[in-house]
Amino acid sequence: MKNKIIISLFGLALIFGVWQFWPKTKMPPTDQLTQIVPANAGEMRGFVQDGLNVYLGIPYAQPPNGSLRFKAPQPLPKWNGIFNAYEFGAVCPQVYDVIELDDPKENVNNEDCLTLNIWAPADSTAKKAVMVFIHGGGFVTGSSKSLLYHGDAIANNGDVIFVSMNYRMGLLGYFDFSVIGGLEYADSANNGLRDQLLALQWVKNNIASFGGDPENITVFGESAGGSSVAALLAVDRPQQYFKRAIIMSGSPQHTAAVSLSIAKLIRDQTGITSPFLWKNVPTAGITYIQGQVSQAVGSPLSDLLFAPAYGEKNLMKSSPLEAVQRGNAQGIDLMIGTMANELTYYSFYDTEDSHMCDQTANDNIVVSIDPRQSSKIAELYNLYKQNPERADYPEGDLVLTIEDDYIFRVPAIQLAEAQSKVANTFLYRVDYPVNLPDWPCQNNRAPHGAELPFVFGKINEYSGTMFIGLARDQQDTVIRERLMNEMMMAWVNFAKTGNPNGGALPNWAIFTAEKQPTMRFGITTKFENAPFYQEYLAMSEFMKTFNVFDALK
Repeated sequence: MKNKIIISLFGLALIFGVWQFWPKTKMPPTDQLTQIVPANAGEMRGFVQDGLNVYLGIPYAQPPNGSLRFKAPQPLPKWNGIFNAYEFGAVCPQVYDVIELDDPKENVNNEDCLTLNIWAPADSTAKKAVMVFIHGGGFVTGSSKSLLYHGDAIANNGDVIFVSMNYRMGLLGYFDFSVIGGLEYADSANNGLRDQLLALQWVKNNIASFGGDPENITVFGESAGGSSVAALLAVDRPQQYFKRAIIMSGSPQHTAAVSLSIAKLIRDQTGITSPFLWKNVPTAGITYIQGQVSQAVGSPLSDLLFAPAYGEKNLMKSSPLEAVQRGNAQGIDLMIGTMANELTYYSFYDTEDSHMCDQTANDNIVVSIDPRQSSKIAELYNLYKQNPERADYPEGDLVLTIEDDYIFRVPAIQLAEAQSKVANTFLYRVDYPVNLPDWPCQNNRAPHGAELPFVFGKINEYSGTMFIGLARDQQDTVIRERLMNEMMMAWVNFAKTGNPNGGALPNWAIFTAEKQPTMRFGITTKFENAPFYQEYLAMSEFMKTFNVFDALK
C-alpha cells in the first residue's frame, strides 16, 4: 500500500499541480437583489427568492490552504467593497459519495471552502431566532450545499433565520498531524471543530445585520453534525456561542489516545513521513489517501476514523458526557434523539461480501472486534427479542438494534440525563417506516438520516425521497405531511423558546432521568415514558466493558 500511495501522489502532483483557478462572474439565480447588508464582516448583497433574502457562500475564515493546511482556522479580515453572496462556496475536500453529494461533477478538491449560507425572511422587522445547522457525513463527506439542507422551508414556515456552514473533514479536519509535523500542529485533530466554532462566532458577530437575534442562537446537526453539537457542549464556555442545541443521531467522539493511534496508523501504512509532502501535495493527493484508508477499513467502521478528539491538552478537555455531567453546558436547552433503526442506513454501502442486515448473534461487528463479547451479545439478543414491538424482527434486525443502542440511543439518553439537571431537555425517537423496496434492509424501517426530509420540509423532493422513498398511497401522503409539520415546527418552536410543544403535537414533557419521557414521531406520533427501558439498563452495563474504537487501534 505504501509504494502505491507514494507513486500515485507524485502522479497527482504532476496532473493537478498545474491547475489554474480562473475567476468568474457570480450571477444571482433571480433578478431581484437584496439591499446591501452592512455587516461587521463587510458589506454584502444576496438575492430574493420565494419571500426570503438568501446569501450564499459567505467566507467566515481565511482559506485553510498553503501554510494554513492542518492548522486552526484564522479569522478573515473585514473585506473592502461589496461581497456578492450569490453562489454556494466550494464543498470541502472529500471523496465523492453519491449519497452525500448531489452533483457527480462536483469539485471535491478545493480547500478554500470555509463558507456559510443564510436564509432570512425578507420582511424581517423584529429580531428573529437563529438556527445554525451542521451537516453530517461521518466527518469525511457532505456539504451545506446539499439540496436536502437548503433552509428555505424552515426559514419560511418557521419565521426564523437559517444558517448552514462548511467545515473541514477527514485528513484536513480531524487528523492528528502532530505525529508528522510536531508540536506546531497540536490538537489538529480538532480543526474541523475549530472551524465550526469560528463560524458560530461569525454568526454571533454578524447575524443582527440579517435580522437575527445573536442572543437566541440554536445550533443543530445530524450524524457527524450531531456529534459536532455534542462536542461543542464540551468546549470552554459554550454559552458564548449559542443558547440551545439539538443533537440528531450523534455519533461517538475520540479520546486523544485513539485519535493519535489512528494518525500513527495512517502515517505508518502510507509510509509518508515527510511534513513537506503532506503540506504541499495537491489536495487531490490528500483525498486519494483518505479514500484508500477508508476503503481499507471498510464501512461502517470507516465512519469512525475521524471525529473530534478530547483530552487534557485538547479543545475538549473531556468527553461531552463528562463535561455535561460537571455542568459545562449549564443553561443550554437541549433536544436530542435517534432513529429506530439507525444502522440499516449503511446498507447503502453494502458490498458483495458484507451486508448490514445479514449479521447474526454469533457473527456481527461487535464479536469481530472482540470475540470475548460473544456470550454477552447472546444475552442481549435474548433480552431484546422479548420486547413485543420487535416480535417480527428477523435476527439481523435485532443484532442491528443492539448496535444502534450502543452507538446512538443509550449515549443520547445518558447525555439527556446529565443535561436535564442544568437545563430544559427533551428526548425524541423517530419510528416512521420509510418506503425503499429497492433497499430491503432499510425498507419499512426508520434508518439513520430519515428524519432530515421531515425537519427540512423536503418529503416531496428528490433530495428527501432518496432517504424515505415515495408515499405509498394517499393515506401515507397525509401521514407524511402531518409528520413533516409536527417535526419541523417542533424544531422551530424549540429554537424560538426552548420548548418544542405547539400545534397538534401531543404534550411533550421535559426530560427527567426517572421517567425518560420520549416523543415518538411515526405513523401515529405519541408520547411515552421510558420505551425499551430494560434494554437501556442492559446496554448501559455492556458499554462499560466494550470499546468499538479498539477495532481501529
